[in-house]
Amino acid sequence: MKPFALPAILSSLLLAAAAVLADNKPGMIDDCHYADDAAAQKAWRPMGGSAPAAAVTLDGRKALRLPCNFAGTTMERASWDRKVKLDLVPCQGIQFKVFCKNPAPVSHFSVYFQSGGGWYSTGFFPEAAGWSTITINKASTRSEGTPAGWGNIETIRISAWRGRNEDTELFVSDLRMTGVLGVDASVAVVRGESLARGRSGESKAADQFAEGVTQNLAALGIGCSMISDLDLTAERLAKAKLVILPHNPSMPDSAADALIKFLGRGGNLLVFYCLPAKLRSVVKIEGGPHTKASHPGQFSAIRFTDGALPGAPTLIGQRSWNINAAKAVPGASRVLAEWLDDKGQPTGHAAVVASDNCIVMSHVLLDDDLVNKRRMLLAMVGHLEPDIWWKTTNAGIARIGQIGGCKNFDEVAALITKTAKGNRKAKAALDSARKLRDEAVALGVKEKYVEATEKAAAATQRLNEAFCMAQQPLKGEFRAFWCHSAFGVEGMEWDEAIKRLADNGFTAIVPNMLWGGVAFYNSKTLPVAPDVAEKGDQIAKCIAACKKNGVQIHVWKVNWNTGHRVPKEFLDKMRSEGRLQMSSRGKEEPWLCPSHPDNQKLEIASMVEVARDYDVDGIHFDYIRYPGGDHCFCPGCRERFGKAAGVEIKNWPQDALGKGPFRQQWLDFRRSNITAVVKAVSEQARVAKPKIKISAAVFRNWATDRDGVGQDWKLWCDNGWLDFVCPMDYTESDRQFDSWIALQKDWAGKVPVYPGIGVSSSGSRLGADRTIGQIAITRRHDTRGFIIFNYGVTEAKDLVPMLGLGITAKR
Repeated sequence: MKPFALPAILSSLLLAAAAVLADNKPGMIDDCHYADDAAAQKAWRPMGGSAPAAAVTLDGRKALRLPCNFAGTTMERASWDRKVKLDLVPCQGIQFKVFCKNPAPVSHFSVYFQSGGGWYSTGFFPEAAGWSTITINKASTRSEGTPAGWGNIETIRISAWRGRNEDTELFVSDLRMTGVLGVDASVAVVRGESLARGRSGESKAADQFAEGVTQNLAALGIGCSMISDLDLTAERLAKAKLVILPHNPSMPDSAADALIKFLGRGGNLLVFYCLPAKLRSVVKIEGGPHTKASHPGQFSAIRFTDGALPGAPTLIGQRSWNINAAKAVPGASRVLAEWLDDKGQPTGHAAVVASDNCIVMSHVLLDDDLVNKRRMLLAMVGHLEPDIWWKTTNAGIARIGQIGGCKNFDEVAALITKTAKGNRKAKAALDSARKLRDEAVALGVKEKYVEATEKAAAATQRLNEAFCMAQQPLKGEFRAFWCHSAFGVEGMEWDEAIKRLADNGFTAIVPNMLWGGVAFYNSKTLPVAPDVAEKGDQIAKCIAACKKNGVQIHVWKVNWNTGHRVPKEFLDKMRSEGRLQMSSRGKEEPWLCPSHPDNQKLEIASMVEVARDYDVDGIHFDYIRYPGGDHCFCPGCRERFGKAAGVEIKNWPQDALGKGPFRQQWLDFRRSNITAVVKAVSEQARVAKPKIKISAAVFRNWATDRDGVGQDWKLWCDNGWLDFVCPMDYTESDRQFDSWIALQKDWAGKVPVYPGIGVSSSGSRLGADRTIGQIAITRRHDTRGFIIFNYGVTEAKDLVPMLGLGITAKR
């Protein structure tokens, strides 16, 4: 192992790696140092009415200027294309520097990578008021069309999406690869992109867990590269020391062969859930049967044998629903950890098995109990690649003070002292964190990396507690959680789950109790889920818990979408009656068609039923929109649209698409179908229960989403059909969050805006400090409330108590 270096404590390894890259420029794609405007415009071509690029020098840095001219235009986005010939296989992603003095006119920025007949894409937002660094992780991108792989990138596109009718400008510099094996990474994560070609339902899950592993590695300060299993070769792994398979239920034979060669030359392997059959004899770990949990909670925790894996916690929470058995080969591999059930009893199933060159965990890496999960991941990686320890120890100590937007320990300590206002508990926690940090440094100097890492983790936890204790609550604030499960928090009764909210100062719960095709209560309007017969009426149970604990209940309906629990008989009936949606290409979507009169009646009746029959505080729309711009083009829509618009449609659906002659009438027609339901529910529910509150979860950018998905929520606010609105502002960028709220308050007018904070959404993950930061932004905008997604196990056990220490405390 390499010696512990004190200077590294003061700067993270990522910054050090970036300095090396800057000096040598390996992996540089475009430094944006153009001689003049003509050169910049030759490289970056504007799209669809966008203004041309320009070469500039800003703050002493040569850069590319991209004008975002929205004032007086109708364009949806400003975009520029850069033709390239890139092989991005051997890296984790790309990194570039951006500057945008006024991002308010932009809803969000996107970057795209064209490959063959498709694109990879993701969003970003400039976080700082000055220059900031954007890192795009390949694992976080989504695919459009049929991309030909990361080894064949032909175009890079940067887009700024309209937020308001105002001009701004984006400056870009230094596009480069990051996470390059042999440069700033020694770990390769293999994403199962071959699954998409086989039309496997596992493709989305493979992407999700690959992204989760790379994010956790980044949080630990471990550089990694992300490689598709379609691109995997022994040559591409030549500079890797460790390969991770995050979720690869199948892979091409060529990829398995490449891994065998990699292992043969001394490489190591970390596998989650699925160990390919061809590799089992090489790593000396056997497979076994796929085992589904016999009951919820059968696989609830992982317990390591004492000393089996240095640095791993003894107990890690993970509520898995099934496992793929992994078996030790006598004399060649061994069981390190076992599964426990929700009562803490051994299940007889191995959770982690290890040989000399491989560790296998029998399920995917979930994000519950995240602090301990990351410690376990670090221990696994450190066991297989020991040189990682000194790097992560340095990085871990450097990260101790990176809380609440602060850059180091001294900065956050000063902030806590100022914010705490004499809070003795906060001061004691801060003193404890400082002592633990000093102990971590001392252990690092002695090259006791495992112990130093554990002390650093303890220091970070205490510092987080001090930060949370230092926050101040705001009286009279609406504080809510969305709860996606109709049965509440797994492993808890409604009474316990609601009591946790109440004890920590939350005022409301918004539970998802009905969909377009199923209800989790005794409905007379919708099919009732079979679980209700066994587990009871979930609205009634939640109401009882809320009344007992003084918490509001606003029942959430997923509109139109029939849901994955919809009875087959109901779906078949909707299909036979022509009541399901259809894309412009004729593909069925299991959503109810909003233009069908009977569907509108069903949506209205189901929500009014809840308002009339249950003592709820409110009802809450969600999915009150179309799935996207390509719906609904069923035969019934053609007929109903023609009558409503008074036009004869000769070419369907072309006349309503793109530049078709009836495009605007079509968009108006779509909006009217959605709005009719909102209006009717609002009016009828208030007749049934005059004091009921009507609310909606909405897409964040009304200006484009009114056309894109038919969601005209500004109109609903203007007409008083909503009592409050909850834009789903899921982002890890505080600056973007701030910008969105400013726009949304203007659109909502006098109707309160309670911004949605994406603590555990598909597009964002926030810890307690980042959640506090976004709550603080809502307060700066005087929204007087917020709502968090989603109320699950991690949020109930970890996040809510941390918020209750200060920012939502009952005082």
